Amino acid sequence: MSSQSSQRPTVSVVVPIYNVERYLRTCVDSLRKQSLNNMEIILVDDGSPDRSGIIADELASRYDSVKVIHQKNAGLGPARNTGIEHATGEYVGFVDSDDWVDANMFADLYAAAKRNQADIVFGGHKDMVNGNVNNVKPHPLAGKTLNTRTDILSARERLFGHLPYDSEVESFPMRVWTGIYRNDFLMKHALRFKPILSEDTIFNLSAYQCAQVITFTDGTAYCYRMDDQPSIMRSFSSKKLNQYTAFLDELFRIAEQDPQCERCMLRARRMAVDYCRLYVGLIAGARLSWRQQLHEVRRLVSSDMFNRYCRDYPLDSLPTQQRLFHAALMSNRLNEALLLLHVRQLLKKRIWK
Repeated sequence: MSSQSSQRPTVSVVVPIYNVERYLRTCVDSLRKQSLNNMEIILVDDGSPDRSGIIADELASRYDSVKVIHQKNAGLGPARNTGIEHATGEYVGFVDSDDWVDANMFADLYAAAKRNQADIVFGGHKDMVNGNVNNVKPHPLAGKTLNTRTDILSARERLFGHLPYDSEVESFPMRVWTGIYRNDFLMKHALRFKPILSEDTIFNLSAYQCAQVITFTDGTAYCYRMDDQPSIMRSFSSKKLNQYTAFLDELFRIAEQDPQCERCMLRARRMAVDYCRLYVGLIAGARLSWRQQLHEVRRLVSSDMFNRYCRDYPLDSLPTQQRLFHAALMSNRLNEALLLLHVRQLLKKRIWK
């Protein structure tokens, strides 16, 4: 056995797999071509019904750095947990199997981690449409290292969402796939993903809470695919309302325990308002008749989640378009609210073209 192969891997990259036979080779190829040496690639086949598991096995048979774990379908969070439990690298990263990364991504993250002795390192990403860069999004804290509890908890607070009257439109980055986490740190604090929608936000709230040092690089090497591929976050299901409710209930539970409870609760309420808009957007993009879409929007405005977290939100604190939309929801002008989301989606498609 060579000296390199006997060393602990630098970074273990966990790649959950489900229905991605069209994209998996591109994803793994980008990981194999990383400029960082001695990486470990862990493919977790989450009971995928297509050929993804077969492709993963083929890749593992060809490349020593690729490992495959097959399991019954359990969801994205549990699949990532399986990867964490099998990761042997100094740091652990996560890449979604329909995305890919530039060749320098993990070398840059790992170098920043070692330089600053960081528990977590985050970079930015690029939105990709049909292989072309649609938007470049550096992390808003790029170039900074947080090593005091005050600074880390101040950044953590932003994970709950915007404050009322916030001038920022873009959400504070909550995804795990632009960063790496020290493996020993994950193990010491038993950090795992919950089987819940938007699991990245809940995971990072715990990770920020435990971290001693967090570094942010100016890289944007993660390529986030925004084509028409199926996605749990972009597709409508009648079960989605309960899933959103479960996420928001958990978010508010964590906010209530925070020393800055009042501010975190305000941020969480704004998050709930944003999720209502996202939910109606999914309805507007679904293959449903107008009558069926109205029925689903009516379910939303009559739900406990909407009435508990959104009903009395201060509308004058929202940007103009959002204010018009939520005013329509709150006054039961559901046709108007739905039409606003349809127009927004049409405009977005024209911009992308």
